[in-house]
Amino acid sequence: MSGFGAVRTPDGDLTDHEPWELRAQLLALMACRGARAWIERIDTPTYLTTSYYGRWLLAGELGAVANGIVGLDDLTGWADRIRAGETVPEVVDDGLRGRVERFMTTTTPISPATSAIFQVGDIVRVRRIHAPTVHHRVPRYVRGVVGCVESVCGEDRIAGHRDNQMEPFYTVRFSSADVWGAVGSEPSFAIHVDLWQSTLEAGS
Repeated sequence: MSGFGAVRTPDGDLTDHEPWELRAQLLALMACRGARAWIERIDTPTYLTTSYYGRWLLAGELGAVANGIVGLDDLTGWADRIRAGETVPEVVDDGLRGRVERFMTTTTPISPATSAIFQVGDIVRVRRIHAPTVHHRVPRYVRGVVGCVESVCGEDRIAGHRDNQMEPFYTVRFSSADVWGAVGSEPSFAIHVDLWQSTLEAGS
């Protein structure tokens, strides 16, 4: 989306800034399947005025209530008591911590793309997708833009699909001039986006 200005911060290389932030992300991942879908259920004003990890925390709360892990009354009750100064409970479970750390740090190899219809060097166009209820991971600024397949990455589960459907995905290179137009004498640069096969069509 446009209109938010350039993102330039002196600590932009950090993944988090407060100890609670990664815990909030983990809460959402553990409490609800498809945490991204819960993030996108947050109303627009709250979404745009909440920090990145704050959205993960809200998603974890929504998913935990919906899945019966915690009741809404319990959740709001704890929030009220903590605001009033009650000490936050702490549980130390080394076994559980180990399982969580393995879950968060163990990598899974990407399956090879056995049904890829595009190859490196192919010219493709990004489909103009309008699916507001599905997290399709297609940035708005590349929809309709022509690019070149730079690599065939493999196959993975399609974002937004609950049936775990697998599909090839690609790294596609775009020119900044094709995406945003030429900007004075500024030289164009490459933009790389990973995209699923169903979001692409043959370009020209």
